[in-house]
Amino acid sequence: MNQFKELFGRLKEKSDELGIVLSKPATEEELFKLEESVNQKLPKDILDFYSFSNGFESDDFIFRAIPISEILDYKAELETSSFYFAEYMIYSDSWAIHLKSEREYSIENGNHGTEEEVILTQSLYEFIEKYITGEGIFGDNGLYSWYENIKKEEK
Repeated sequence: MNQFKELFGRLKEKSDELGIVLSKPATEEELFKLEESVNQKLPKDILDFYSFSNGFESDDFIFRAIPISEILDYKAELETSSFYFAEYMIYSDSWAIHLKSEREYSIENGNHGTEEEVILTQSLYEFIEKYITGEGIFGDNGLYSWYENIKKEEK
């Protein structure tokens, strides 16, 4: 079973509370175009996510995982090996994936571009699980709380 199908199944109640609506799976052509745009194969869990759902929408401050077609539209804004993965409030802030190899990457955020980017995780599964179980972006254990905690640990 796809790990993301398991994750959303296990966290269905919390996912529903956030108003998450999953998109249909990405096509092989879309996945190929994304790999082509970053000049490398994508890590397995990124492929697994987009093979399960080509992004998602939510009611949580319009937070969403960006579909591949839109990733490609904004791809030129970042270096070749990076792309926006998630955003909220119509790009008020975004989370980017920075690929290092087919097996290694990081998900980073710079708090609305006002601070140096912080590496939140090297796992898309962990990022999505944290988003859902942390009760969204601004929940007590949400994405920005996670960001602040990591920032404190780095000092």
